[in-house]
Amino acid sequence: METKTYPENTEQVADRPLVKPPVDIFENQDELLLVVDMPGVAPDAISIDIDKDVLTIVGKRASAVGQARVLFGDADAFDFKRVFTVPNTIDPDKIKADLDAGVLEVRLPRHERSKARRITINAT
Repeated sequence: METKTYPENTEQVADRPLVKPPVDIFENQDELLLVVDMPGVAPDAISIDIDKDVLTIVGKRASAVGQARVLFGDADAFDFKRVFTVPNTIDPDKIKADLDAGVLEVRLPRHERSKARRITINAT
């Protein structure tokens, strides 16, 4: 019988492994965009919390085979977790998230006051 092994970015926590999902971070003048790979996680099994300047994303992936124990393969149950420090230019009341085909997109819009703008000069 072969023992299940997990990638090096995995921690064993209680009876479920904890995996750091891959994340891409994009930035423009209006927002930060986090693109998080969370395959097999249902929308109601994801929580996104922000407390001051700390954003925490947690997803719980259920086993694809119910209560059976997976000895080999990728159908095992595990948790995803990532924690980020976000700049104070982010408006926490306007954060939005969408999940599509196992890819979570979290949009972190900037406060209007923190966006660059051009000042017009009035000539008299």
